[in-house]
Amino acid sequence: MQYGPEFHTPITDRAAGVVLLNAAGDILLVRERGVTAQPGKAGLWHLPSGTVEPGENPQDTAVREAWEEAGVRVRLLKFLAAYLGHFPDGTPVLRHAWLAEAQTGSTYQPQFGHEVTEVRFVSHPEFLALYDAGLIRMHHTRLFYEDALRETGHT
Repeated sequence: MQYGPEFHTPITDRAAGVVLLNAAGDILLVRERGVTAQPGKAGLWHLPSGTVEPGENPQDTAVREAWEEAGVRVRLLKFLAAYLGHFPDGTPVLRHAWLAEAQTGSTYQPQFGHEVTEVRFVSHPEFLALYDAGLIRMHHTRLFYEDALRETGHT
């Protein structure tokens, strides 16, 4: 029986975001500006996503981050997955993502321009080229995109 503390992995950091696809199956990505504390993120692409704040549930984080980073008002359609990863310092992080659709009022302009330089849809071949070039910030972005393509029948 697996009931003891040795079977528990404490997770203090969580993140949540959205996968937004257009009719062609292109994915909406944001490009990091890179902040002083994390200059290595500059120029890298990822889903509109971010840290789950204390007292916030992941669904609310996903909706908030879509607006802040991409200027997109979203409706969450379906939970895609949660993947456990870690930050460069080894701290574990649990990342959640939902398939979402854009709503009226979306601007596709970052509301937090100090974090994001660009917002745009990227085709699957372009995504793979960015991934191969090391310009997709997290492997989880690829996993979430593949999950969304399967879910929507774009594979």
